[in-house]
Amino acid sequence: MDSYVIAAWLGGLLLGWFIVLHFIILGRGAGSSTGYACLVKKASNNLGKYGVLDPLKFFFILGLPLGGLIHALVVQQHFSWSFDMGMYETVLPDSDALKIAVLVLGGAFLGFGSRMAGGCTTGHVLAGGSVLNKASLVAGVIFFVSALVTVQLLFLGTG
Repeated sequence: MDSYVIAAWLGGLLLGWFIVLHFIILGRGAGSSTGYACLVKKASNNLGKYGVLDPLKFFFILGLPLGGLIHALVVQQHFSWSFDMGMYETVLPDSDALKIAVLVLGGAFLGFGSRMAGGCTTGHVLAGGSVLNKASLVAGVIFFVSALVTVQLLFLGTG
């Protein structure tokens, strides 16, 4: 079996256990968008309604890129910086600077949308969905359908 398939299964199982243990130990759901919001507010010295920077959310958002780096080093056994976006190369601009601008803009829209929805996919789909929270289930369906429609629109006429 391909090591990427094993890594995906292992990652899914670990993420599921993380969500369960997070509920058991802390009594609340996990989510990363609030962690990013707190980090941005902390950087601007204006925490406002987010209160203090939650160290657990900080380490959660820190763990996301570190987890990807560990995967690259352990499973792929190499790491290199690249702007290669695989199948998305056909729909993204050729210039690395324009790719960065498009990805930053997309990230800003994603952050804005997650704040409007009251949480990100982690908080809604994994944590809220696991306890059958109705609002989280609706948000998860909207996230999934939006992603499907977006990808279909991106690749319309390229195939």
